Amino acid sequence: MSSPSDHVAPAIPETRRIDARWSSDDTEPGKIADELRRLEGTRTADGASVAPARALTLVVLVDPEYDDEVRAQLKALGPQRASRTIVIRRFPERTTLGGRAAVIQDDAIGNGLRETIVLDVGAQDELDLDGILDPLVITDVPSVAWAPHGDPRQLMLLRSIVQTAIIDGDQAVSVREALDDSRALREVGMRSIDMAWLRSAPWRVRLASLAEQPSFRSQLRMIQRLTIEARPDSLFGGALLAGWLADRLGWQAGPPLLDAARQRVIAELRDAEQALPGLAGLTLEYRDGGARRLSRGAGGLRIEDTVPGGEPVARTVLGASRGGSGLLPSALRQVLLPDVLDDDVLQATAALDRARVLKHITGDQA
Repeated sequence: MSSPSDHVAPAIPETRRIDARWSSDDTEPGKIADELRRLEGTRTADGASVAPARALTLVVLVDPEYDDEVRAQLKALGPQRASRTIVIRRFPERTTLGGRAAVIQDDAIGNGLRETIVLDVGAQDELDLDGILDPLVITDVPSVAWAPHGDPRQLMLLRSIVQTAIIDGDQAVSVREALDDSRALREVGMRSIDMAWLRSAPWRVRLASLAEQPSFRSQLRMIQRLTIEARPDSLFGGALLAGWLADRLGWQAGPPLLDAARQRVIAELRDAEQALPGLAGLTLEYRDGGARRLSRGAGGLRIEDTVPGGEPVARTVLGASRGGSGLLPSALRQVLLPDVLDDDVLQATAALDRARVLKHITGDQA
């Protein structure tokens, strides 16, 4: 088994300038909090008009093998990074608590200060993460936790400290497991921000804007077949989009799946190959023989409309790209400006899954 010294310490994200730092390989949470205050004092002792930002605390749980990836994502946040970032690195063999802290001058927020804390924890400390974090989070400031490659339910250990969890249902092995993870967090009082839901945002926004057209609203009531195409590692996002449509259009899971007029609807989730995670396309086929297809294309979202007996007419609009590393800034914005994944959508998605009316078409079957 490797030791902590085998890993290069990461994770204080690069910025314009690191003004003050401290570290210890054997410390305790209260000492880290004291040292952080001391570092802040060294930045203000000369009378400079700087003060710590107080907007958001981000707690990141990470295994050392993902240090480089997490560092890159935190660095990419730029001016959108949290005012205090606490990175918890897990080493099962550790017997002491290691800690590092940095106070960073950030001109992007009006000559303010941001703070970063890196904790190296062992197996025993991992059982008391809420106790360790208690003196390190900022009272009355929203706190959000993120475990980019861990079990989302590990974040439940932080429920007395953080109010919100960033999860990614697309990493679950099944739609059922992703739904169970989200439900478990909500049952202990934690709000969840699911990156799988955020990946579908451009598609939901475009469908909602199209629905402002009276002709399209009438077509939505005549959907005979719904086909959602997603990369194989993004199936939960596709299922959530189906659940959102089912909830908003008043479909009943059955089986069979029925629309608000008690007409049968066929719903399929198809595998699609593409470079980025997320959705690749969505097709609505109507009972009169017409159709509307949305798909990723060069320069944005491609929309093809087909009238009964006619040829497709296509146009391109902005949108559809939500699959890359840019999702973390979007997730952090959700803490204060939420794109709410409401219980109704989760319940509709769960109903589709239980009734097995959202058929999964794999690449071999397509």
